[in-house]
Amino acid sequence: MLTRLATGLVLAPLLVWLLVSGPLPAIAVTIAIAAALATRELLSMFAFTRGTDRSVGAGLAGLVAASPMLPGRLPFAVWMVANVAALGLALRKPENLEIAARRAAITLAAIAYVGGMAAAIAAIATHKVPAGTAEGAVSFARGTILMMFVIVFAGDTGAYFAGRTFGRHKLNELISPKKTIEGTIGGLIASTFGAWVCMNWLLPAIDLHHALALGFFCGATGQIGDLAESLFKRATGTKDSGTLLPGHGGMLDRIDGVLFAAPVFYLYLLVAH
Repeated sequence: MLTRLATGLVLAPLLVWLLVSGPLPAIAVTIAIAAALATRELLSMFAFTRGTDRSVGAGLAGLVAASPMLPGRLPFAVWMVANVAALGLALRKPENLEIAARRAAITLAAIAYVGGMAAAIAAIATHKVPAGTAEGAVSFARGTILMMFVIVFAGDTGAYFAGRTFGRHKLNELISPKKTIEGTIGGLIASTFGAWVCMNWLLPAIDLHHALALGFFCGATGQIGDLAESLFKRATGTKDSGTLLPGHGGMLDRIDGVLFAAPVFYLYLLVAH
């Protein structure tokens, strides 16, 4: 617990600084690195993947994750090239056709799961709103991406403490034995509260009912993301996706909820702003 807290106290200020004041290229590189690390961790869970699958898949996922910051239609080109490269990799000297097909499928899935959904984070960071909608397009974009992270991380924290304090009824024992219904409810409350705080602190341009809805739905999808990663870990007998972050596990363990919440948050921005 103390290790987890200490890691959070070190990383949280750095993340806030990056999202609020860091240059966009630095944000793009950070997103790409995080996606690449998480993808490599995911592919490493499956014994039938090769070292080349893990390295190339990680690199492709990183490119896809940062691609929304490229101009014009280049992001679509990156997606297409990534798919071609991932499938081409599986065709290189296959020892067994079934294993080669599995390698191709899991590599493509990892790129889409991690890189594709992480791309929504980059899209949020560069989202532009019409003049007059907020105090400024850059400050609005930075505020929204910070709000999205607050919603997910507040939900993680709320679910953890609510589960430890009040947890009695299992949520899905087969996938995640420690998660409880009480923890899930506590996480949703914390996510919604986090969205309300961010609305008052960072984004007065977002209506109250929008902020509360964002907190609830992004918090819920964030918890689904946590369960989705738990499914892969339970199926492969993996405790943590990695050891990169003391007390938190690997990069995928830390961003699994963000990967699911970011597309929902970006959809809201496209529709409402």
